[in-house]
Amino acid sequence: MTRPPGGRPATTSVRELADTAQRLFLERGFENVTVEDIAVAAGVSRRTFFRYFSTKSDVLWVETPGENEQFAKLLAHADPALPYDQVIIQAALTTHRITSPAQREWALHRAQLVFSTPAVQAQIWGAFQEWRSQGRAFAARQTGLDEAGFFPLAVGQALVAAMLTAHEYWVENPETELEPALVRSLSLLLPPDPRFVRDGMREGR
Repeated sequence: MTRPPGGRPATTSVRELADTAQRLFLERGFENVTVEDIAVAAGVSRRTFFRYFSTKSDVLWVETPGENEQFAKLLAHADPALPYDQVIIQAALTTHRITSPAQREWALHRAQLVFSTPAVQAQIWGAFQEWRSQGRAFAARQTGLDEAGFFPLAVGQALVAAMLTAHEYWVENPETELEPALVRSLSLLLPPDPRFVRDGMREGR
């Protein structure tokens, strides 16, 4: 997502523009909505749209910078005595907590687009790149291992895989909620904290 270099137009904000696009995507389908459609519905010009976003699919990630910042802060303030995976699970749940029907609708719809629309799929790695990096760095810091080593690398990759697994399950079972799927996938895919493994069993959970 790109922000305007000097202030914002009086007629809209980046959040309002994204909300307008969301509504159109829900009403017409992602492929049937153009940038022009979004601009007209929001009461702005195409030029204004492109001051905020490079493509129409960028509006789906409008909350990503804030999510990345919150996730990083939660990890930064973690108790160093806790298992790293316990901290990551709680941080992921807090960052993705859904508090309203409108928020749930948007989150589910975005997930549906991720698994059905090539233009959106192409952006998913970039959207989770910061989580992968933060997870890797945190795992190294929390366990005292070298960040360049195998374990922290595996944690970063497993974190992204777990997030995608939870969201795909939610898309396939929309009557369920995202949070239990996140807990289950993160618990299954994150490797155990080596500080709390004794005789093949996890401790400290």
